[in-house]
Amino acid sequence: MSLPQTHKYFAAQGYVVFDVQYGLNDQDQFLKFASVPDGLSGPFDIDDMVRHLGIFTTYLADNHEDFGADIDSVFVSGGSAGGHLASALALGSASGEYPDLIDPRISVQGLIPFYPANDLSRYRNIGGKDELVDPNQLVDENSPPVLLFQGDRDGFVNPQVAKNFKQAYLDESNEDFAILWMPYGAHASDIYFPGHYNQTFIFYMERFMYQHK
Repeated sequence: MSLPQTHKYFAAQGYVVFDVQYGLNDQDQFLKFASVPDGLSGPFDIDDMVRHLGIFTTYLADNHEDFGADIDSVFVSGGSAGGHLASALALGSASGEYPDLIDPRISVQGLIPFYPANDLSRYRNIGGKDELVDPNQLVDENSPPVLLFQGDRDGFVNPQVAKNFKQAYLDESNEDFAILWMPYGAHASDIYFPGHYNQTFIFYMERFMYQHK
């Protein structure tokens, strides 16, 4: 899900922002919502999607000077399915289990998932390695700090998913995890840029990234 107003806002603050796309699974259930250009969907599983994101990190490492990007201070973010994939990417790399997911020249300082759909793809018959489908399995004491946005009335991603994610951190004695709960917030309640849900989270995102940059 692309949020160009939010991207422009952070770019105006001096951040270098990339909206990275990945291959979509070609099952009919995902293609009914919107048309998908040819070549952007296929029999992709979670492993493929995470790999697609990882390919971009090599492009970024190769070309960061052209964009003025600091690859020693990178934050990974995404919403819903993208939040799940961002989590799998960042945690898989940090855990050492998948050292090639993110280019080794890049240093991820934090993870900012919005209502991440962790461990839900299997219910849509989209497979992959267990620990990439459920990134909670990749959490350890070295996992990057997390700031998570979650509406407590989310009808697509049960708020318990966010609670389980945080508990996985606590189980590894890693307390660098904060959930910003949005009262009465539904799925994608941040999508309206000037709305109070989005503006509240942007306030905390800025401070989270400043703290961990």
